[in-house]
Amino acid sequence: MIGLRSVVNIVDKTGGTKGLCIKVLRNKSFALMGDIFLLSIRARSARVARLLKWKLQRRFSVGRLQKALLIRSKVNFKRFPGLFIKFFDNSCALVNRRVVPLSNRIYGPVLKEFCMV
Repeated sequence: MIGLRSVVNIVDKTGGTKGLCIKVLRNKSFALMGDIFLLSIRARSARVARLLKWKLQRRFSVGRLQKALLIRSKVNFKRFPGLFIKFFDNSCALVNRRVVPLSNRIYGPVLKEFCMV
């Protein structure tokens, strides 16, 4: 569960490494896996950011607000036959208005419910 002021890892190729949850969207008090929330970028990787174009460096700089999709959570996620899945960290990927990822790569495991074939 991600609530206000929760720290999450950013696990896509945009250059951000840590983020802070500002607001959970769609009138919820906390976000579960698959929910969208507003994120403030708090830290970024200098090595990855250096490889981005100048326009994208400004877009993903520290302090900017982005929408994010929660893809991994420390809280149990229940699948249909009673199977529970739990991850070691809270991680998210940055998305646009139509909930399409902004980058072309996400690092680490992703649930099969998020994959679209």
